[in-house]
Amino acid sequence: MCGLLRRLVLISAISSLAVLATTTVALADDDAQVVDISHQVADMQKKLRELQAKGQTAKAGKLAEAADCSFGDSGQVFLPWGDPANYSLVPQGDLSDTSAWSLKNASVSPDHDPFTSGTNSLLLAKGDSEAVTPVMCVNANHPTLRLFLADQGGNGKATLQVKVIYEGLDGHAHQLSVANLKVNEQWQPSVVIPIGVNLLAAASANGWTPVAFDFKVHGLQKGEAFSLDGVYVDPWASRN
Repeated sequence: MCGLLRRLVLISAISSLAVLATTTVALADDDAQVVDISHQVADMQKKLRELQAKGQTAKAGKLAEAADCSFGDSGQVFLPWGDPANYSLVPQGDLSDTSAWSLKNASVSPDHDPFTSGTNSLLLAKGDSEAVTPVMCVNANHPTLRLFLADQGGNGKATLQVKVIYEGLDGHAHQLSVANLKVNEQWQPSVVIPIGVNLLAAASANGWTPVAFDFKVHGLQKGEAFSLDGVYVDPWASRN
């Protein structure tokens, strides 16, 4: 419970930064799976203030053009694990349709986690397997990411790296590593992952900023595979 409370405090700090642009954030996680992005967030905060001081807005680029602003209905998906927030599926987050995903040596599997509705998952079974979600719209109300996953046939050393692909204030695409996930062979929820870059929505003329999430395996041994499905974001408004 202490670990969850600490994460909630950290997520609160991220949300406050996105709304007020006044707080320096330090990120941590009990299992060291969440990457400390405090320096990157502080740099974004500085550039955001400079842009706002000039009365300017962020440039819109190709990511914004491709963004899907629709989300599934929210619900307390992770309540059985002590997380009371209402989460929403990202576009195509249940993997019933993967037409807008970018997949490299990743395949759709009929296996599925036992906790949510759905019929498919993604299987990442090669050393360079990678899956990128559709581009979506986030703002201060979408500070965190969470998903279901399993590591089948492994020895506990492999990781699933999570990066946020986001549109910077310059309109160009950038990447930010936010987590290195480790789980066992049983389906389970990931840790709560703050994404940080949602604060950039404060500089957008339309009130949101485009992001996609990149999942890539590292350290797989022969016969090992990561399975993932049920990709969710947590609207901060659900905690009010």
